[in-house]
Amino acid sequence: MLWLLACVTQPDPCLAMCEAGAALYGDCLAEWGADWTAAGYADEDDFLDACDTWAFEWRQIEAVDGHEGQTDATCVARAEQFSASTATCDDFTSTDWNSAPWLD
Repeated sequence: MLWLLACVTQPDPCLAMCEAGAALYGDCLAEWGADWTAAGYADEDDFLDACDTWAFEWRQIEAVDGHEGQTDATCVARAEQFSASTATCDDFTSTDWNSAPWLD
């Protein structure tokens, strides 16, 4: 009998961060009486695409700079921060998206 084992892959930690960030930031925008366009995005999906691009680009840079795994570690920490029951708008707006994840 031939058994084929499927590769088991871990969920992308940056996807979880992006989703948690979108939920938190979306709530903040609503609280402020603003929408995604006021934040520079066409809609929530546009934010998610931009966040995914952020992760892709930093993974490329970390591979060259010798910081493999740091983007994923940052994504795990931010996902926890953004999805915490105590998360505030400041948790999202104080995030430096332009700094290398390994400098957090």
